[in-house]
Amino acid sequence: MASRPLSILFAPFGSEGDVRPLLWAAAGMASRGHHITFVITPYYRHLVTARGWRALDIGTAEDFANGMRNPRLWEPRAGSELVLRVMLESLPRYAEVLNGVDETYDLVVGTTLATGVFTWAEKRGIPRLMLHLQPMCVRSVDDCPVFVEGLEWLCRSPRLVKRAMFKLFDAVLGRQFLRPVNTYRAQIGLPPLRRVQEQLWNGADGVAALFPDWYAPPQRDWPRNLRQFGFPLGLAPRDSSPLSPDLEKFLSHSEAPIIWTHGSANLDTEKFAAGARSATATLGARGLLVGPAFINAASSGNFLACGPAPFARIFPRARAVVHHGGIGTSVQALAAGIPQLVIPRAHDQPDNAARLVRLGVGAHLRYGDFSADAAAQKLRTLLANPATATACAQLKAKILADDSQPTLCDWAEEL
Repeated sequence: MASRPLSILFAPFGSEGDVRPLLWAAAGMASRGHHITFVITPYYRHLVTARGWRALDIGTAEDFANGMRNPRLWEPRAGSELVLRVMLESLPRYAEVLNGVDETYDLVVGTTLATGVFTWAEKRGIPRLMLHLQPMCVRSVDDCPVFVEGLEWLCRSPRLVKRAMFKLFDAVLGRQFLRPVNTYRAQIGLPPLRRVQEQLWNGADGVAALFPDWYAPPQRDWPRNLRQFGFPLGLAPRDSSPLSPDLEKFLSHSEAPIIWTHGSANLDTEKFAAGARSATATLGARGLLVGPAFINAASSGNFLACGPAPFARIFPRARAVVHHGGIGTSVQALAAGIPQLVIPRAHDQPDNAARLVRLGVGAHLRYGDFSADAAAQKLRTLLANPATATACAQLKAKILADDSQPTLCDWAEEL
């Protein structure tokens, strides 16, 4: 335990799936008497203030929402480039916000792409704890992530080929990303970074991988300053609030529904929603369409469309879930012990899909191949396979038995 209460600054970068693991870590630190502050987009500030913590706004809610509406965000290559560009543009904004706050922080905790706040903390000599939420952030020649769909062959290639491709990736990132980062670092009096993986993505005082070894086994070429933990779960009390009457009534039916969701940040969902309705009807099943894009969508007797709902509350009451492959959604489905049909588009989603298939709990459908008939066939096979049900039950028991929050908090206090 720390000898005194600490002032800790949390900095998520990304969608709600990137915010909630930091809420989980912050809750653990707050329970020990530490003071919590978030620097966060106003789009998600309610998730912080509802827990009684301080929130510092970075950017505007409108800018964040406009970014989510950009269809290029979900293209495999363009989406990653867009995210990196937004992160580069935010570098000076973090300094502007934090330099205007009369507070001294003992520790900064952020997700992988929170480069702006990590750079600010480095300049001030504040210890930094980086949280990697998905295995794609810690690549390995022995457990090579699926970076984009169509690149699965790289995972099966000799280690020499993987090393060559990693060098190529780093060279591209160095030109597009590391150079402008170093330009900014020079402006504030910090030395340049030379290596993307070692110094930028894993250069904090501590790096925490928030996924268990059965999901991604530790590798000999992972960073030496990295420690591996379990998945971040158990975020309520706020998540335990009552469901809407319509949703509660729908879930109380004797036949559990298939849940369809395409991520909190993906607002380009017309094709997905139409396929969900048709595939559910083809299976003669009940369906639940969940997400911010579906608040005003039409519903029918066996198919309900609703806005955001807590996955931890609704997934255990479902037969299966169809989703985009975000790590947060994948983890909640694992904890619920239900089969998953993953239809990835970009970012870490293809890699999560591949891991879920290898674990025997899910099936993968390429987004370009998505149709109601294809989804219905995949779901029919998943739901009829006893091996899938067994694997889901086994991993549910594992994930619910692992509480790594205290261990992570111990390490944070040490840092």
